Amino acid sequence: MTGTARLTFTARREHRRLTRAADMPPATHRAVMRTADIPVPADDGVELLTDHWHAPGADGHTVLIRTPYGRDGIGGVARFIAERGHHVVVQSCRGTFGSGGTFDPLHDEVADGQAAMRWLRRQAWTTGRVHSWGGSYFGVTQWAYCDGDERPDAMGIAISARRFDDAILYPGGGFSIDTPLTWAYALDIQEKPLLERIRALLLAKPALARGSLATPPSEAVRAARGADPRFFRDWVEHSDQGDPWWHPMHFASDLETIPPVTLMAGWQDLFLVGQLADHEALSAAGRPVRLIVGDWVHGAPEITVIGVREALAAFSATEPAGGARVEITGGVGWRDLESWPPPSTPIEIELTGTGRLSPAAAPSETTSADAAVLAYRYDPADPTPDAGGRTLNPFSAGRRDQRARERRDDVLVFTGDALADDLVIMGEPAFEVTFASSNPRADLFVRLCEVDAKGVSRTVADGYRRLSPDAEPDEPRRIRLALAPIAHRFAAGSRLRLQVSSGAHPLHLRNSGTEDPVRDHSRLIPSEQSVQVGGTSPAILTLPAVSQATAPAVHSGVRR
Repeated sequence: MTGTARLTFTARREHRRLTRAADMPPATHRAVMRTADIPVPADDGVELLTDHWHAPGADGHTVLIRTPYGRDGIGGVARFIAERGHHVVVQSCRGTFGSGGTFDPLHDEVADGQAAMRWLRRQAWTTGRVHSWGGSYFGVTQWAYCDGDERPDAMGIAISARRFDDAILYPGGGFSIDTPLTWAYALDIQEKPLLERIRALLLAKPALARGSLATPPSEAVRAARGADPRFFRDWVEHSDQGDPWWHPMHFASDLETIPPVTLMAGWQDLFLVGQLADHEALSAAGRPVRLIVGDWVHGAPEITVIGVREALAAFSATEPAGGARVEITGGVGWRDLESWPPPSTPIEIELTGTGRLSPAAAPSETTSADAAVLAYRYDPADPTPDAGGRTLNPFSAGRRDQRARERRDDVLVFTGDALADDLVIMGEPAFEVTFASSNPRADLFVRLCEVDAKGVSRTVADGYRRLSPDAEPDEPRRIRLALAPIAHRFAAGSRLRLQVSSGAHPLHLRNSGTEDPVRDHSRLIPSEQSVQVGGTSPAILTLPAVSQATAPAVHSGVRR
């Protein structure tokens, strides 16, 4: 069915946002048509419904988007690109919004993506390059193209990663229940009637909180929504590090199969660490890759605007763009870099027994009198809350006020003096500590914060690890923990703060203390934790500092 390209309310709003954005090429084709519900056959005969957005006489490139969230929702982007003389193809993933079969996340994306690419290459109007585009699960479908013979000529991937499980489900070895629970809830309601969707959204916050505490955790979606998606149970079941069940869904493992790619990440996005790991691997392999990192949570509207601008610029480029552009948070803005991370100077800061952060002393200056052991009790029946972080959950994502969390007895808080000058950190902070627990099955969670002039503490970066149970009860062990990368200016007059705890639920599923702390919550076992500071076993925070005076010039946008 071909007709005038009408848009839903949400798509019209997206189209207006793109039209008003700076540095966009002008429209050249106003009479855009939409050929809807084209049945594209998958290899097993299932029909995947596909829309083709185009204008008469358009002879530009082709953009391929595969999505499980409905083709109407991406209509604003599709029309905007088609108005600039390109063809846009939007396909619903299997089992969603009219496409046949059953949606089984990740499992069918290689085969179905290959079928879509073969169909697309056969079309008479596919005369230019084929670019794939999109973020989140749209990005997952793009990584899957790399495991077949038919690949796009270039990819624009936002907020996604090649290894879905390592990136957002089990970072640090636990189970990040908040994101998959939120996603399962959203998937269950997305094709319901409007009034039912509205009611479910109004109930979402308490429902997600209730689901996150379900025992066993495999019942989380049932407790939150009354649904029981098989994929969620599979993810809980296959939570052990290196479980071979995930191997077929580790896409694009052969870096030579990856076409030129633009990666867009967000400092407060759940895919951040995995996406920067992808960038590091591609750069080391000499593959054409461009990196953009902004101050975004998952789904922020700026991601779409910048992603479309980058895609359109790539169409007219004679060679793939490279390098990195990052937004330095704390009010600095965007900077061009030759690579990420930039050269830096490590600054070591020591935790003290009086709750302070101080410049680290030289080993010769330390004495046993400086040593202290700071203890707290972790109780999974009253789990330490996350109070924000890199999650899909819109009710807690991002930089949140930490005052309530920092008042808890199970969170150790260390604060520095007011900074005399700005401090710019670009790279991966690290924390090293001697830690002990009465139950070796324990977690370590560290959060770096900035305290403003009013005393409000907000998240800057986190680090988390589920510790190996091999230690003996109360056995001290030296742990080095990487925090998520940042590019942030701590302003003069502000103070650094570091939290040390053993949980951040439901950002990371509470540790039950049992032999199987993801799947077995039949018992919730409290434990006594301690960290050593000072003396010959200091607790050290290392920050990669750069000089603001010598850093590249600041620009207001992502492209000049």
